[in-house]
Amino acid sequence: MLRTLFTVAFMLSVSPSLGAQEKLSAESASANFQKNFASAYNRGDVDAMAAAFAEDAIRVTPSGIFQGRDAIRRSFQEALKIGLHDYSVRRVVSRTEGSFILNVGEWQAKVGDQPFRGYYSAILAGDGDEMRIIEETVSIAAP
Repeated sequence: MLRTLFTVAFMLSVSPSLGAQEKLSAESASANFQKNFASAYNRGDVDAMAAAFAEDAIRVTPSGIFQGRDAIRRSFQEALKIGLHDYSVRRVVSRTEGSFILNVGEWQAKVGDQPFRGYYSAILAGDGDEMRIIEETVSIAAP
């Protein structure tokens, strides 16, 4: 009986810390993922930007619905053609459920000297280097 109580007490004290470590690991991976994506965007590396998405991902923007990595790659090519630069993101919410991560936040960029900003939500799946965006919705903030 005493052994069972110690085992239960130990499990109760360990479980939250393991969950916290998993959450920290997922948040760290998500932060690195976003940093690498923003860097690719600012370099104009359309292939690296598209590689952040799963092969069958869906991206919804004010310009339309893009299904699949090739369509998403073309949408980024169009964005870069208009001179979008100085892209950055700030996550406001990040939630992990199993191997999925939901990120919600704000983005900003410029076309020429004119700043633009908006909001995004993205669902990522996978772990580490295998993490990919499976769905992203992007909006532009009202002036």
